[in-house]
Amino acid sequence: MLQTLQKIAIRPQPNDYGLPEIKDAIPVPISEKNFYPIKSTHAKIGFVDGGNNILFLSPGQAVHMLRLYYSIFKDNHKIEFGRYTFILDVTFDNFTQDFHVKIYDVDDVSLFPEEMQIPVGEIDEREKIKGVGGYLRRIGEWLLMEKIVSKCDVLVHDGSLQTGEMREYEYANRLFNALKDTILVGFSKTCSLITSRGYSLLASIHHLSLQRNITAPWYYYPIARNISTIKGDMFVVKLHPHSEYAFRTEIYPEKYAEQALGSLISQSNDPTFLGYPYGLLDADINARITEEEARIYRAMLYNAADEFSKLQANALNAHDRISEVR
Repeated sequence: MLQTLQKIAIRPQPNDYGLPEIKDAIPVPISEKNFYPIKSTHAKIGFVDGGNNILFLSPGQAVHMLRLYYSIFKDNHKIEFGRYTFILDVTFDNFTQDFHVKIYDVDDVSLFPEEMQIPVGEIDEREKIKGVGGYLRRIGEWLLMEKIVSKCDVLVHDGSLQTGEMREYEYANRLFNALKDTILVGFSKTCSLITSRGYSLLASIHHLSLQRNITAPWYYYPIARNISTIKGDMFVVKLHPHSEYAFRTEIYPEKYAEQALGSLISQSNDPTFLGYPYGLLDADINARITEEEARIYRAMLYNAADEFSKLQANALNAHDRISEVR
């Protein structure tokens, strides 16, 4: 087994990384000329993230737990934060082909309406009713950013600025229209973009910086021209010279990229995850709904359910029960 795994792990160092592969965009050849140093700047920075988990799941009904969190930092001190929890009762209406969502606002923050109708076509077919929680989490993140945008010089979203379905785009567009003097940053923990030779785009750019002794903090730009899937533009950034990570970022308006990225340098010295902004780490921890927490509420809900509701849940949970067998 070890010999097999060692064979799989061997990858030759590329002489040619290939071109960035981004749909419908014009690739820019990867070059050391596209690296730029970043100077530290000061700003009031907001961070937003969300988390969700399922408490009850059957083919026609699901109960999701959703949590949204924001924090605002000034001079690396957290000066404001909010943590909001919602319970979503989702049922499928076969006649209208809609998901009907009742939203229970646990913290009375009035971010969502009390009810929403979501056409089935807005949810990934593979996810079905299970995907409603993640979809509303993304919408909630846009709504929360709109709520706090006026308080921030730089507003950082955990994840891409790309939007999926039309309704998510509408909420995102409301935020873009409300920006005024605020710079919006999408900071992605992971990136699946590749080059024309099948290499990780992020790894290719990061590897080139190491080969050319380009010391962080730096940003890399441009990656491609006319990227139509985002508003603003895409960058690769490395915020600490001793970090093992570079990250995909999207910035709007892109002309303020140096100012926005410079504000994150002093945030990126935490040894927990060197090179990753502490505000995003804080947001992830506080927005997270762990499986342990969800299990407690899941048991409460299941114990209060009637016999027929339990039988509905049994239509989908046998795999989970078997996975628990030791």
